[in-house]
Amino acid sequence: MNFRFLILFGIALSFLFSAHTWSADDQERAQIAVDTRQGLLKVIGYYIGPMVGMARGQIEYDADLVAANAEKMGQLTAMIPDLFKMDTRDSGVASDGLDGIWDNTEDFKNKASMASQRTFELAEAAKGGKGAFMQAFGAAGAACKSCHDNYRQKQ
Repeated sequence: MNFRFLILFGIALSFLFSAHTWSADDQERAQIAVDTRQGLLKVIGYYIGPMVGMARGQIEYDADLVAANAEKMGQLTAMIPDLFKMDTRDSGVASDGLDGIWDNTEDFKNKASMASQRTFELAEAAKGGKGAFMQAFGAAGAACKSCHDNYRQKQ
């Protein structure tokens, strides 16, 4: 398949999806925002899953996999504040996000930034063996938990 065709096709799809978002009513925009957030967080969960298994001793430690997954998590967690710019509290769309996300935006952004930083540090620590991984994994988990404790509805 022609590379230019793929680029043009991707641009066309992006335009179609973004055009739909621009023309959607408030309810539809809120649903799109919540769906996008949830999708991003599920992808982050996908990348952390094997590391949880390694930390629990259920999966053999793999430094290359930790480094690759943590790097991706760092990139993804950095996107979190962007996806929460739209305040969807009054939209009626179900979400686990708490009001504090929009009431205390700076703290929310700082916690997301810290989670991103800690996952990049985890990627670097992977080279140091399982002990270094465990320490950095604990720090990354604490950063994620800090945000969840304050800004995610307990399930």
